[in-house]
Formats: sequence, structure tokens, C-alpha cells
Amino acid sequence: MKFYVLLFILSVIDSLSYATGHGIFTQSPTDSMARSVTLENGIFQADPTIFYDNGYYYLYGTNGDGDKQLGFKVYRSKDLKQWAGPIGAKAGFALVKEDVFGTKGFWAPQVWSEQGKFYMAYTADEQIAIAISDSPMGPFKQVIAKTLIDGGKQIDPYVFRDSDGKKYLFHVRLVEGNRIFVAELKDDYSGIKKETLKECLHAEKAWENTAGSTWSVSEGPTVVKQGNHYYMFYSANDFRNKDYAVGVAVADNVYGPWKKIETNPLLSQHTSGFAGTGHGDLFQKGQQWYYICHTHYSDTQVAPRRTAIVPIDLASDRQSDIAIPKFDSSKFRLLELVNKSDEPIDVAFGDPFILYDQPTDLYYLYGTGGTENGFIAYSSKDLRHWKEAGKVYDGKQAKGWGVKDFWAPEVYAINNKYYMYYSAHWKENPGNKLENYRIGVAVADSPLGPFIDLTGKPLFDPGYPIIDANVFRDVDNRNYLFYSRCCYEHPVASEIADWAKSKWGYNAIEESWVYGIELDSSMQHVIGKPVLLIRPPARMSDAQSEWESRSVSSGEINRRWTEGSFLIHAKGQYYMMYSANYFAGANYAVGYATAKSPLGSYEKSQTNPIIEKNTDRGGIVSGTGHNSIFRDREGKLRCVYHGRTTKTGDKRMVFIRDIDFSQNNQLRVLTD
Repeated sequence: MKFYVLLFILSVIDSLSYATGHGIFTQSPTDSMARSVTLENGIFQADPTIFYDNGYYYLYGTNGDGDKQLGFKVYRSKDLKQWAGPIGAKAGFALVKEDVFGTKGFWAPQVWSEQGKFYMAYTADEQIAIAISDSPMGPFKQVIAKTLIDGGKQIDPYVFRDSDGKKYLFHVRLVEGNRIFVAELKDDYSGIKKETLKECLHAEKAWENTAGSTWSVSEGPTVVKQGNHYYMFYSANDFRNKDYAVGVAVADNVYGPWKKIETNPLLSQHTSGFAGTGHGDLFQKGQQWYYICHTHYSDTQVAPRRTAIVPIDLASDRQSDIAIPKFDSSKFRLLELVNKSDEPIDVAFGDPFILYDQPTDLYYLYGTGGTENGFIAYSSKDLRHWKEAGKVYDGKQAKGWGVKDFWAPEVYAINNKYYMYYSAHWKENPGNKLENYRIGVAVADSPLGPFIDLTGKPLFDPGYPIIDANVFRDVDNRNYLFYSRCCYEHPVASEIADWAKSKWGYNAIEESWVYGIELDSSMQHVIGKPVLLIRPPARMSDAQSEWESRSVSSGEINRRWTEGSFLIHAKGQYYMMYSANYFAGANYAVGYATAKSPLGSYEKSQTNPIIEKNTDRGGIVSGTGHNSIFRDREGKLRCVYHGRTTKTGDKRMVFIRDIDFSQNNQLRVLTD
């Protein structure tokens, strides 16, 4: 557990009075510095903390927007420069108030990992609590909503693990001011050992209370051990004060006595160039230490507070054997949000599928659109630059069975041949059905075709319309076909259907379901009967019902989907990804379920949805879905899906992103 890569938490104390005298609002000599910079695409997280895991830096803090009472968002970066998000498991949030203790005032989170779990200590309702998750993106939850400490008001938790393995909670108590205390934690995080509680320090220096307030403030402790000494970074003054600043105290024992460095404050508006600089967290990138903190929005406006970062030297400047931390204020900078999930490749396809072909050492991209009565393809050497390769399948051929709506092609290289599985509207339609879709297979000698239908009919006829073929060969060489039964003429009773019919006046709610069936060795004939694998939830209380029912609950349409399934085998289990909601709407999104065998039974992930729109949190992408997964030239798993952007309008554009797995084997699509 990386407690030395300190994840820092601080608080916002809106209930405290703020003195306006003593020249606090007068301009300092450095006001002409970076304060003049206003980054509208900045990150607005106060009391920020950074946690490193599996190649990514995760940023949490007190929300600076209208969502501040809802929980904690999370942002992510590989290099501390380009940040994406929010990317939390619940619409950008890593923690939401419905899952934990607290109703308001969600402040100052800290995150760390221990034995494959992720922990978040935080403040809510001026109390401290700890929640647990399987992923740094959440959702962080409590089995029983409860606080860590009984009685009184406490904020700004910071969990520190000493070199002897003991755990301590540094925190702020609201007793005759904001005062910093420490107590040993119980090993299971169920509470503190009350007999060990001791005050560390409080504001008493002139710089710590420039307003002369009767309620002095010292808060936001973060502690690191260097050699035989403990260093506590803390902030002083009310957070609304321009003189909000950072000091350091040193001790030889975790309980003190703590001696404040005489040259405090070490970071303030006079060194950073920004009013209200403070409430930060220490962490390392390689050998370099950094301090993440917040500033006021501008010289005349406190909120929303901006997130900033500055390098810090913890070793070179010493007085005797005590290091004097030195902030490199010349490199103090505000963080900017650069959301790469807003960047598709320049190909307009729905339902995209990518094949890496080793004989030609090229990538081939197939999808819905770009031509009539068939499919075109694109080729690429690097997954960034794509060249249209022309029509690779034409439905107007001798044994073609489809007449329109050619959708969702997938191409597989098997035994020196290329097999294309696709959906189309079957010409044999004695009942004149509006949706008479089936799945077929065509074969070619090249990934660029021409793909030829061999039988003049669909792969099989289950007696209802089906789309979205996905083929999977298991480790035992058995083959499977997965598909989606269409919503058409498939009304389903459920609590959600009853609610939607009452709310919107629908006569019925139709559903599409995902099925699986075995294929023979020729890959052209089915074996046995289809097995139902995934369907929309029936009950309102189901954790998946909210995101899977957005098209119905919003009154967009009277249908609920599970479609676009795609199966992979990894981490000793089977992952089936699927899309839900209306493909032509903004709410189209992707989730996944896991099983021990290809034909189930499947359990949906609590982290769903893992791909969804970001327009409700400042992005430009919506309608994300119908994904597939491929291995690139180096064998790395990648995810390809379509989405719409505010720049491209109704056109479905192709997005390619990395995927990985958390320590608990949760599938993640890295949409930044």
C-alpha cells in the first residue's frame, strides 16, 4: 500500500465566518503573474489528491461545480499533463452519496490501495468515513453507511502508514478553531483507538491568521516520513482568504511534538502567483516529488477553485539533519482538461470491427455505412491513418439472400480463408414483416474480398428477427455464434415496462435479448438450440436498470436493448460486452458481463456502463456503443466502437481505445 505516495485530502469549511478586513483583498506584488491566466478548460477540483495505479495518475477532489453535493469525481492522466474525465464508474463519479454515508459537504478525499482493494477516506456532513472499491474509478461503497469516529465534528482525513506497519489517522477537529489531531487506526479501518488521540498543532503564527479571526484555521494535513523525521504539510487561514497558504511542521515521532519550520509559509500567493494557494497532496513520479493543490478561480473570485501542480524538493536544502522542503514556484501550473475521448478517427462507420491481418501486416476496418447493399472496408498500417479500400461485399450477387439494411459485419481469418458474418433484411418474407433480419456468412480469399455467399440463405432461422453476429472460438476449438434477438414484436412485461407505460402512455415495451449457440467446425452451421444469455433488467431495484433503461425512462422510445455483443476470454473467465439503449440516441452505452463458460450464466458488472456519453459532464461525445475488441500488431487488446460528436452531428464516427483489467479483473476501456 503506497502510503508514502501520499494522497492528500483537505476540506472546505463553508460554515465558518470569514473576516474581510486587514487588507486581505488588496493586490499583492505578484498579482501580474499567472493569476491573469484563465483556463476555461481547467480542472476545478479543490482539496485535490492524486493516486497512482497501473500506469495512470488518478485525481480526486472537492467538486467545484453544481455537483459538489453528489460525491467525488475522478480524472486520469498518464503524464500529469493531459487529463481526461471525469471517468468515474458512475457517470464520472467514483463515489456517489447513495452508496455511502453522507448527504452533503463531500470534501477532501484520499485514496490508497491495500490487498487488491481501493480505499477512500473522505468528509461528509462534517464527519469522516471510509469507503471501498475494486477500482480506482469506483464505485466506492460502504456495506453499512457509517462514520469512522463517533461524536464531534471532524474533517480532512489523512491515513498514514508508518514503517512499523501501524496506521494513523491525521485529521482536523472543529474545536476552538480548526485543529489538527492524530490517532492510531484500528487495523480493519473500523475506527480509531480513542486512547491514542492527540492534538498535533493549531494556527498560532501571524501568517496562519492574517485576518485576525477568533476561529483560526489549520487544516489539510498530509504526512511523509523521510529518514527519521516526519514532515507534515498543512494549510492555514480560511480557504476564502487570499493568504491561504502552506506550511510544514517536523517531528521525530508520529505524535509529535511538531515543530513548525521558521520560514513558513513555504507556498503562498506570493510564491505561486495565485490567490488562495493551498490544500494539497504530495506524490511522486519517479524520483521527483510533486504537490497538487488548489487556487482561487481568479484574483477577485474564489470559486470554482482551480487545480494546480508544482514540483517540490524534499532533500537538498537542510538545516542540520532536517530537510527544508522547497517548492519550485517557477514551474507552478494550472491543470488543463484534454479529453481524448472526444477524438475519433476520420472514418464514419457504425458497428465497427477491426481485423489485424498478419500476412499483409495491415489493419482492416469494417462497419455499417459507406455504401448501399453491402460493405466497404478501410486499411491502415498504424490505426491512425486510414485508406478506403472499396467495396468488399455486394449483396447483389448470385446467392445473395439480403435485400437491404446490411449491418454490423465482422471478419475472421480461419484456415487461410476470411469469413464475414453480417446482418441483413431477408428477402423471404411471406408475412411482410417490417423487420425480417437474419445473419449470414460470406467467404473470401482476402480481407478485401470479394466476400461470396455460398448457400443463398441465412446461416439459420430461429423464427424471429436477429442481428449483430459475433463469432468466438474457444480454447478447446469449439465455435460459438452470439447474436441479438430484435425488439420487433417482442413485448416483455416488467416493473420498468409498467412504469414506462404509465409515465409515457406506451402500449407495450419491446426488448432485444442476447443469445448464444454453438457452430460446427465449418463455421457455417449451428448445433443445438439458442441459449438466452443477457436481457434488460426486469426490476426497478436492479443496479443495471438505470443505465440500461435510459431510452425508455426519458420517453425517447418504447424499446429496451441488449445488442452488439462481443465475447473475449481473459483472466480465467469470459467477458461479454454488450450495448444498451437506442442506437440512434444519445444514451447508447456499453456494459459487460462475466461467466465461467461461453454460454453462461452471465453476471453483469457493477462498474457498468464502461463506455457512455460525456456530454453531461462537459464533453462532446454521445451515442457510444456497438463495440468490438481486437489485438493489435503487438498483441495488445484494443476496443473499437462508434459514437457521435457535437462536431460531426448525426454521423457515427469510429473510436479506438486501449483496454485493461483492474487488480480485481474488472474490464476497463481507457476512453482518454
